[in-house]
Amino acid sequence: MVDEGVSGENNSRTTTSLPDPYGQGFSRNEDPLARTKAAWKSQDSNRLFYGKIARNPAILFVKTLVGFGFAVAALLNVLFPHSASTSVTSVVLIWSIPIMIAILPQSLATEYSWRSMKTRISLREMGGFDDEKKYPMRSQPGMDRIVEGLKDNRRHNMLGVFFTITAFILLCSAAIIEQGSIAWNLSLLVAMTSGIALAFHTQFINHIMSQQGDRIPFLSFHAPTHHPTQVNTILGDLIIAHLDPDSLLEWKKWNKLLAESIIPGNDLRQCLERLLYILHLQQQKEISTELSVSELCEFLKRDTIPRLLLNEDTTYNWRSLQRLISHARAWQPGAFRLLDRLQNDLLSGSPPVLRAKWRMDVSLDPECDQGAGNLFIVLNNQTFSPRHVRVEVLCPGGEPELRTHRFELAPCPPPRAAISLTDTSEDDGLDWVPRYLEKGVVLWIGVAWTNRFKGPANVQVILRDDDGVVLESIVVSTHVGVGESGLVKERKKNLELARKWGDSALPQVSLS
Repeated sequence: MVDEGVSGENNSRTTTSLPDPYGQGFSRNEDPLARTKAAWKSQDSNRLFYGKIARNPAILFVKTLVGFGFAVAALLNVLFPHSASTSVTSVVLIWSIPIMIAILPQSLATEYSWRSMKTRISLREMGGFDDEKKYPMRSQPGMDRIVEGLKDNRRHNMLGVFFTITAFILLCSAAIIEQGSIAWNLSLLVAMTSGIALAFHTQFINHIMSQQGDRIPFLSFHAPTHHPTQVNTILGDLIIAHLDPDSLLEWKKWNKLLAESIIPGNDLRQCLERLLYILHLQQQKEISTELSVSELCEFLKRDTIPRLLLNEDTTYNWRSLQRLISHARAWQPGAFRLLDRLQNDLLSGSPPVLRAKWRMDVSLDPECDQGAGNLFIVLNNQTFSPRHVRVEVLCPGGEPELRTHRFELAPCPPPRAAISLTDTSEDDGLDWVPRYLEKGVVLWIGVAWTNRFKGPANVQVILRDDDGVVLESIVVSTHVGVGESGLVKERKKNLELARKWGDSALPQVSLS
């Protein structure tokens, strides 16, 4: 007869010694969402770290030198075969460190960007962020372009790695192949070709690699393809139109925080436009940081400003909002030309603002690449009663040639005289500009021409009343091209400047 205590002890030892049926390291109590979020944080941290290294101009320059170095080394071996190295070890020692500098940072940055993107999208779809809401990210407009952009980065990087490894292996092979033989000459020729290809390929993808390590990960891969024809506000709606789907979710979250920070009695949309306009002026150095804070405190609770604008750990703060403004300006400089002209008209007290019943301003890109451009129209009814008007856009040779928009314009009486940009005693430019934009109508119209059209083109904008009487007419000119225009190159440069601005330190603000 077996003792019950001994039997229980044996059973206990047998049970604890059994292997885990779910696999080593697996716990049924472990939260898969938490594990995914931890993996994303690690991947995103590595993405930022290696991305900052990979986009460093010195690293990109070294990669170009490595390519030319391979070509020069192969050429010297052909020209001076008696001086060529016959030791594989010496070739490895000479080229190992330059190759690691050329390959590793960009490869790691590209790979972690790809992994972080996939994990972040999965978290959004599983509700793994603070709001715990599930979003179908893959079906959002523009997300396919972002995914393809990251895939292109990986392809370009792998091609660069292929050129590097090919040139390196062939140089090592030339050290052990009989000098003067066909195989020896062929190895050096291909190594030279691969080196030159690496150098030019590096220059070609410099702009692509400079997108690595962005704090707003998808913004630089996104191109605005959908936008409303009638824009409520220039700054707010323009920024939203240029946000990628993931950044738009963060923007809505920040807007909720803004709504909680507004002093009761103020309109949210007006406050948002005024906040962005103040940050825009401060970025342009038209007003100081201290004056900006003073103006913000007129409609924001003073104690909420640090949490709203001065928190480095949040996606959107003082600098990142200014980056979004610069980002939108790089894409649509025409809209900001209208904003600047409205400000100048109000500050100078020009007759179109003070005396006319209507104010219409039009802006069109001076160059329209790929046969398409963006036309912006700002209308203001400067009378004391609402009016119905019709806007006709004539585009000879365009597709279509005529478009008509009808709407009701709210009254927006102008100031009695020229105003100051800032004035503590009465309404100033910081009050009037957002008011004009809110009371008026801003149209964002895409204009296009046929594939065969190329050269100078005119677009006419006609403002009519209900009876068909012409109130105002403006003609603007542009140049239609079939390839990449100078504006596209300028846009890329301005987008990079906008990112550098967003990465700068937050201003030192005193709220006492």
